[in-house]
Amino acid sequence: MLVHKEREDFYMLKWLDKFMIGHKGFIAGGCFKNIFCKEKVKDLDIFFKSGADWEEAVNYFDSMTHGYEGDDKREEEYYFHYENDNVKAYKHIKTGIVLELINKKHGTPEEILNEFDFTIAKFAYCKVEVSDKTGEVEPVGDTKDTTHIEYKVLHHQDYFEHLHLRRLVVDDKLIFPASTFERTIRYVGYGYKPCRETKLKIMKAIHDETIERLEAPESLYDGVD
Repeated sequence: MLVHKEREDFYMLKWLDKFMIGHKGFIAGGCFKNIFCKEKVKDLDIFFKSGADWEEAVNYFDSMTHGYEGDDKREEEYYFHYENDNVKAYKHIKTGIVLELINKKHGTPEEILNEFDFTIAKFAYCKVEVSDKTGEVEPVGDTKDTTHIEYKVLHHQDYFEHLHLRRLVVDDKLIFPASTFERTIRYVGYGYKPCRETKLKIMKAIHDETIERLEAPESLYDGVD
């Protein structure tokens, strides 16, 4: 189950606000485990409700970008970092943090988190536009009323328990079990341990998968986390 909370409960996330400017996306995924564990954040995965929102964000970051990393002039905020079919990424010059604009999958924060495999990846930082007149939430950038931006947090109900225990838990269906297996190996290298139920789920999902899908796994997490 996902729970909604106010940003005021998460003062340590306020530094992310500068990366939420100029687009309608939201940050989600593995970067939050690094933040809460006081580890270095290398990249931020930014998701969007639609392809149009993604294109709007690309236009914004292109306008804030000066060529490629290594260029002499540094008056702009970002460098273009890399691009593939799923992602267009920009490196923030001052911090070195890479912003990955995800074009592989679009949806609401709830829809995106529900497709992540592990509970410790199910965390999102979002912004909403609130009408000054009614106090109601409006689609960002789509209202003519006077509004202000508020930040919200969405996470799995067991997120902090599993993060503290460094426990890997799959709480829902596995869309790409081969990819989840690969990610499990990576997380084990970081010191996380899959619970017994999760190991059984992964083994069963792989057993039930077709050879074609296992040999050519296409995953939501390619270039995402």
